[in-house]
Amino acid sequence: MTFINLLQQSIYQVLTGDTLLMAAVNGVFDKTVQSTPFPYITFGKSSSSDWSSKTTQGGQCNISIHIWSREGGRKEAASIMERVYILLHDTHPSVSGYEVVMLRFADSKIELGNDGWTYQAVISFKALLQKTA
Repeated sequence: MTFINLLQQSIYQVLTGDTLLMAAVNGVFDKTVQSTPFPYITFGKSSSSDWSSKTTQGGQCNISIHIWSREGGRKEAASIMERVYILLHDTHPSVSGYEVVMLRFADSKIELGNDGWTYQAVISFKALLQKTA
């Protein structure tokens, strides 16, 4: 299921290539270290399944992106999540060897963590990809 890793790499490039988003966060990570300053973005749960037909190979991906904030209230997390939505919803990022047929917003939520001061926003997207070569 290489296509999901390639899609995540493409999404990473889109997010880190945006100056407005990068001015609002301290980075985009697949895995963070404990000392990473807030706010930041991580990749969360992802899944993939076959989306092939008789004539083409393809895959369906579900990818979640987590925004971590310790700013008082949900405003910072919500603002960053909105920027991620603008950058990804209904776009067709370049994925090597595949055509992104669809990349769409699926759902989102913001929760206050058990520590009482860390907000976690999660925004999820659904993608359909077709192999090009």
